[in-house]
Amino acid sequence: MSEKPITEPVQIYAFDFDGTITTKDTLALFLRYYQGPVIWGAKIISLLPHFALYGLKVIDRTEVKRRVMRRFFKGHSAAKVQARADSFAADVIPALVRPLAQKRLDELKAQNAALYIVSASIEHYLHPWAKSQNIKTVFATQLETANGRLTGELKGRNVWGKGKTARIRAEMGQMPYEIVEAYGDSEGDKPLLYAAKASFWRPFRL
Repeated sequence: MSEKPITEPVQIYAFDFDGTITTKDTLALFLRYYQGPVIWGAKIISLLPHFALYGLKVIDRTEVKRRVMRRFFKGHSAAKVQARADSFAADVIPALVRPLAQKRLDELKAQNAALYIVSASIEHYLHPWAKSQNIKTVFATQLETANGRLTGELKGRNVWGKGKTARIRAEMGQMPYEIVEAYGDSEGDKPLLYAAKASFWRPFRL
């Protein structure tokens, strides 16, 4: 009887995005970019009671995110959102990337390392940005679509906190893997950092 071949685990290099690779929170910027300052301001004001509930710990981070996504995207054309996300990825994100983060990404790409962006931001603009960087794998928060329109609901888990390691585990399935390096800057990155052989807290800052 022949033995099954031993599969070497995938060596993952996992990067948070907002605040780690970039200097600013890109989701907040995208909401303004997508809606324009006037509509954005009106919607943010209407969401203040929900932010207050979050501050009082009546609702959690995922629930407040759901309410924000409903307010900004419910019923909107998925194609329109994606078109604006593509523009945002090309026109706005490059100026936000930390130079030292870009340097490390380039080093790992030169080594053909398996780079993973693992972010609570939405995938709409992270996928085109990653494609421009020749990064193939993005695990980010997904928004539900029905009949060509966004429902305003999240599809699956918010990729924050334990949701980051859970998403990696779910996507990898039966494939063995190990997180060789992880890079993060916030409370939501700690489970990912703890799961890595080497972790880097708030790197790339001058």
